[in-house]
Amino acid sequence: MLTFKAGSSAVAFRSTRPARSVAPQPAVVPTFNNVMSGASVGGRADEAGVVVAAPGAGMKWTMMRHGNKVKHLGRPADQRKALIRSLVTETLRHGQIRTTKVKAKVIKSYVDKMITLAKDGSLHARRQALAFVFDKELVASLFAAAPERYAERNGGYTRVKPEPYLRRGDATEMAVIELV
Repeated sequence: MLTFKAGSSAVAFRSTRPARSVAPQPAVVPTFNNVMSGASVGGRADEAGVVVAAPGAGMKWTMMRHGNKVKHLGRPADQRKALIRSLVTETLRHGQIRTTKVKAKVIKSYVDKMITLAKDGSLHARRQALAFVFDKELVASLFAAAPERYAERNGGYTRVKPEPYLRRGDATEMAVIELV
């Protein structure tokens, strides 16, 4: 009960909601009949009174990713950054690489950023590129060749071409990312 003093009179407020129990609700293994009857997941009882899988019953709860546009590529942040750096380095070295479609779309913006830095040509841009690309000689050749190769182009330095077949083993869509 909460009590507030308003002027000279005291006003009492009593909560109308029942207190929540802290004990975990019992977990019932979802069966075909429970699922087909419309039993809800989350430890709440449906109209039939069936309780399905409380949160503490080993279920993994995930939140919605509203506004999170980072492609995690199934890796933690440090491994993801190393993968992206190596793919960008090899794309700049060979001109094109064959990888999965999702990885190609992720590294497209990073390759474009390195070429934009090379077009700028300043010392700060060179140091930024050296901090990202693994090979110093590759950065030097990129900074020498990119300004005249991409002088008239204001972006879109790479092209992602999907390949018509899936990767054998896991049926992942493949693509070729190449410099324009």
